[in-house]
Amino acid sequence: MFLLLFVSMSGKAQYDSLLHLSYGKDIYKIHHLYRTLIDIPDSTLRAKKANEIIAFARENKDRNLELNVAFFLNFWNAFFEKQPQSVSLKKLREQLDQSTKHNVEFLRARSLRALAEFYWKIQRNYQLAFEQYLLLDMEISKVNPNDYPEMARDLMQIGQSYYFFRDYTLAIHYFKRAIALPETPFTTAVINDARNTLGLCYQRLKKYDSAAFYFQEILKTHFPESFAWKRIAKGNIGGTYYLEGKFEKALPLLIADYNIASKENDWGAATGSAISLADIYRIQKNNTACEFYIQKALEGIQKSNQTNSFRLLYPIMSKWNADRGNATLAKAYLDSAIVSFNRYNNEFSALKILKAQQEINRQTEALQIANFNLERSRKISQRNFLIFIILIIGSWAILYYFIQRKRQIAKDFILQQTTQNLKIAHIKLTKFTENILEKNKLIEDLENKLEGKMGQIEPQLLNQLQQSTILTEADWTKFKQLFEQVHAGFLFRLKEKYPNLSPAEIRYLSLAKLQFSNKEMAATLGVSSQSIRTNWYRIRKKNELPDTMNVEDLVSSI
Repeated sequence: MFLLLFVSMSGKAQYDSLLHLSYGKDIYKIHHLYRTLIDIPDSTLRAKKANEIIAFARENKDRNLELNVAFFLNFWNAFFEKQPQSVSLKKLREQLDQSTKHNVEFLRARSLRALAEFYWKIQRNYQLAFEQYLLLDMEISKVNPNDYPEMARDLMQIGQSYYFFRDYTLAIHYFKRAIALPETPFTTAVINDARNTLGLCYQRLKKYDSAAFYFQEILKTHFPESFAWKRIAKGNIGGTYYLEGKFEKALPLLIADYNIASKENDWGAATGSAISLADIYRIQKNNTACEFYIQKALEGIQKSNQTNSFRLLYPIMSKWNADRGNATLAKAYLDSAIVSFNRYNNEFSALKILKAQQEINRQTEALQIANFNLERSRKISQRNFLIFIILIIGSWAILYYFIQRKRQIAKDFILQQTTQNLKIAHIKLTKFTENILEKNKLIEDLENKLEGKMGQIEPQLLNQLQQSTILTEADWTKFKQLFEQVHAGFLFRLKEKYPNLSPAEIRYLSLAKLQFSNKEMAATLGVSSQSIRTNWYRIRKKNELPDTMNVEDLVSSI
């Protein structure tokens, strides 16, 4: 009996150091506990060990330790075990309720982040994820960073969600809040992640000085935990130099990044550096080096399965073949580049449309709940009418109020749905015009490369290249449908005010409404720039417009 008692007491004594820990001060001990549980290979044994610690915490009245270990178990089962999503969601919501009930602020913040992550990664419900992130932002604004070391991670993760949807302004806001927090060995990884993505935001905005500044900030950190981020930052500095056209500065950094990333099997980063190196060597007329890195980029795409990188690689391969006089391959890779661009844009547009649709679904659900509550209230009012005849007037007043409220909710929903449909139309029209402009840009680049080699090209091939820029009747029909959704009634009012316009002139004025330049109109409609200017001259003469009026004045008056 004594021996059994001794063994039991020894088993529990191993947890004594975990009792009554402060999350802010003892973060390393808590995460060491998590690591110990993660290292248990058998899921049943892991759950048994976690429940043993939870029971020990209850015996010693340590609510924080109990909730911390329960949080780990719920998170691990939701993301890494084959647990039904409905069960995972129920557990995560209960966990959030528990942290709220017991007023454990740091755990409430972590629970909100876990719930947002689940909606984002597991269910791909971006609208619900953003709702949780907004609640998380409000929660951490009330917490002292010293009491909650994971604040930097929360802010960085919220910023990443906006970066994913290319909302760089909001992403920058959250990343700057993250890097303003104290940097410690625990936070250095997420702070440098925030610095790196902040630099990428400025790269996308073509603010290269700001991008380079934040990449350089990563190199200044003195914590050994940031070694990997320093390698990534050097590669991104090289990428910034490449975008600025400073090739001599870019080359050594990109080569080093490619070599290290390849050794570490980071094929996504290796592919990005290889594509930039291939383009630099193409511009420098170093065909051997260009071909080498084109092959390495193709291998990297295959290994990383990041097929979206083809949209960056194919234009380089097209130009490289054009430089060598291989017009057939140049045209083939140009077509592939257009397909890759379209696929990439379609995927992103589909995500934005999905998010907009999820928002509509959330509003529909809210309306259904309101209708359900209204119906229940109506029945209660009817019952009260029968039981308490003296309250008849009041009951009818309440019923009328709810009916009016239902109508107002329905009106609001219809208005919101119309607004969302308009947003979706804007997205589609923007994608349509972007595809046209990207296609024209690629073709223009190829034509510039082929200039001076006209005698070497078959007339039939050149004619095919030129014809590919023309907006077909099918394109025009699709374009007109999207255009009418965004600029409702414009074409009708245009024909009503100027009935003698030809179809070509109507197309010209539609593109002018979208603020296309003469050069872009010419490329889109497959005519010369002179023809575009002639269009405006004919419109002005045909309709006796004043010489001082320009096309911008005309379309803005419709």
